[in-house]
Amino acid sequence: MAFPSMAPRGALLTGIAAATLVAACAKSPAPAPPPPPPTAEAPAAPVTAADGLSPAFHEAFAKADLRARAITYWMQCVATVARLRAGGTFGAAGSAPRALYCERTGDGVPVGGVYDIDSSYRTVRRLSVVRLDGARARYTDALDTLRLARSAKLARDVSKSISAAWAKKNHPFSVVPIVVNDTVEAWVMPRPSKARSFVTGGDVGYRLAADGTPAVIDDRSATWTQLTLPATGALTIYSSVKDVAAVADLVTARYQHDLAREVTVSTPAAISTLVAGLDSTTGARVVWRHTPRKSP
Repeated sequence: MAFPSMAPRGALLTGIAAATLVAACAKSPAPAPPPPPPTAEAPAAPVTAADGLSPAFHEAFAKADLRARAITYWMQCVATVARLRAGGTFGAAGSAPRALYCERTGDGVPVGGVYDIDSSYRTVRRLSVVRLDGARARYTDALDTLRLARSAKLARDVSKSISAAWAKKNHPFSVVPIVVNDTVEAWVMPRPSKARSFVTGGDVGYRLAADGTPAVIDDRSATWTQLTLPATGALTIYSSVKDVAAVADLVTARYQHDLAREVTVSTPAAISTLVAGLDSTTGARVVWRHTPRKSP
């Protein structure tokens, strides 16, 4: 259950102040005025990718897919950790901590475990973690428990703030805490309300604001659409978003691809398909292949 997460700058300054001062103090004729500074070069035009889609599209898609990978990993991980807890990996199931923890470490190790937390969501206790990339060996390196507590509180606060409204609409959901570029986020992932179905759109993203409260990143709750999930065969997900598919749609795509389905996500801008390949950034064995839609 492996899953899925800077260019140096240099500057060279040359001084002419000393040379100018010496010339001014000499008794020879005043030197000719220095030439005007060179005109700054215009920034290079963005390079369009080989698939014909703009750099802006690829950047936005990469950001959405980064979140989708983290959310899909969390969904798979918590199911595994729940089974391990029930099987006694973290001690007797009746007395083991109940909160579930899932993360990829900075060096890419998938880990998961259980913990307790106080009612103020400030102190993590009894954290017990195992590696998920082998024989479930104990993971004993230091973990950021402060960030874990902040993630848990954000997820709790988001869940409390939306539960009544979503229940009234009969829209089940899960709140998934993730960390994106050191920023604590929580994403509301819609779940289908009936079997053999899936939901497109409908996701809402939050980040932890400076005052500790949830701040909305994206809100696509109005696009919530439930569709029948084909029992077998290829799956095409028609996203409600104009350009880059919703995070929820990319999560569904990755989740279904892991079940050995051929999956395509379609927007008015592009058709994106998960195919076998090596992602040089993440090491994942699948990559997105994009095909722009032709203008009418």
